[in-house]
Amino acid sequence: MTVSFHKFGNFFPGTGRIKDNGFGAGKYYALNVPLRDGLTDDNFRSLFFPIIEKVMQVYNPEAVVLQCGADSLGGVLEIGL
Repeated sequence: MTVSFHKFGNFFPGTGRIKDNGFGAGKYYALNVPLRDGLTDDNFRSLFFPIIEKVMQVYNPEAVVLQCGADSLGGVLEIGL
């Protein structure tokens, strides 16, 4: 099960629509939460906690892995760093 909270729209990588929820045996094991510019901490908390609470309740995982900010590296090769 993956849950992705991410900036969405004309922004790298341009994927992660709310309806993109997996396919085949993985159907419904992906949850995308596309976000727009201007999100405040309070807005984010009001989305994050109830969504994660429900995911934890439904899927009852044995482990949780958190990955933060990997997409911020998207333009590194393009600008020559």
